[in-house]
Amino acid sequence: MAIDRDQLYGVRREEDLADGLSRAAAGRAEKALERLRGIDAGEADTAEAVHGARKDMKKLRTVLRLLRGRLPKRVYREQNRRFRDAARALSATRDAEVKLGTLAALVEADGELPRATVESWRRILESEREAATNAARDEPAIAAAAVEIEAGLEAIEAWPLAGDSWRLVGDGLERAYRRGRRAMHAAAVEGEEAAFHEWRKRAKDLWYALRLLEAAWPQVLAPSAEEAHRLSELLGDHHDLAVLREDLHGRRLGEKESRALEAAIDTREAELAAAAFDLGARLYAERPQVFARRLRGYWRAWRG
Repeated sequence: MAIDRDQLYGVRREEDLADGLSRAAAGRAEKALERLRGIDAGEADTAEAVHGARKDMKKLRTVLRLLRGRLPKRVYREQNRRFRDAARALSATRDAEVKLGTLAALVEADGELPRATVESWRRILESEREAATNAARDEPAIAAAAVEIEAGLEAIEAWPLAGDSWRLVGDGLERAYRRGRRAMHAAAVEGEEAAFHEWRKRAKDLWYALRLLEAAWPQVLAPSAEEAHRLSELLGDHHDLAVLREDLHGRRLGEKESRALEAAIDTREAELAAAAFDLGARLYAERPQVFARRLRGYWRAWRG
């Protein structure tokens, strides 16, 4: 099957669903390769390009998860491994960037933090970011990630998909919604960072899935996608604070100062968790079968 190389993420009215999903997946792989090649050619900011490529991999893997059960098991597992490993290979540079941004946001939210200690920590993190960025330019990890993505792109062209049936995505969409709902409940019961991080991943799946299908009724599904995006951001900020706390525990910034910084992290995390649960309760208010059935109705009406 010939794949349109357009890189837009979303199924169009004039194409079969199978073609649209393949095009969306191929477009993300191509965009990620474009970003990584820009680093190699010295034409792209390393941190920005890596961040973009990692996002491309997440969107692509959402397409894969929607198609789980429609693709042969071997194909699904091999493709998922490829794109997962490519994203992991790019994580070091992104982690250094995230810590700096999270610290800046924490200072903005709490003006009472010890300034001298914060400035000292910021300089350390900036130095580590610069080292990670410089290493990434010569790091074989970027080349290795590109090799995995290239192989995955070639395999997308051979995906055994055809037609315009809702069955291609119906089960996957219901599963994505159910997993997000369960992850929210687990985070509420356990309160552990691992549970919040899992919920974050499931919220991203829902966001990207809604974006893929939002043309069926943009006036309804686009706002829903934005709410799922907002939830993933809240949970992402929550996770970034946990990473910053772990970094803090490895520093010698003074006992009193470290306690003040950790207290600020705890307070902000609690605020983000409360906002996430408030939004999640509405986003996941439907039973998964009802949610999937509702979107199926939009789809069928759109397709006529």
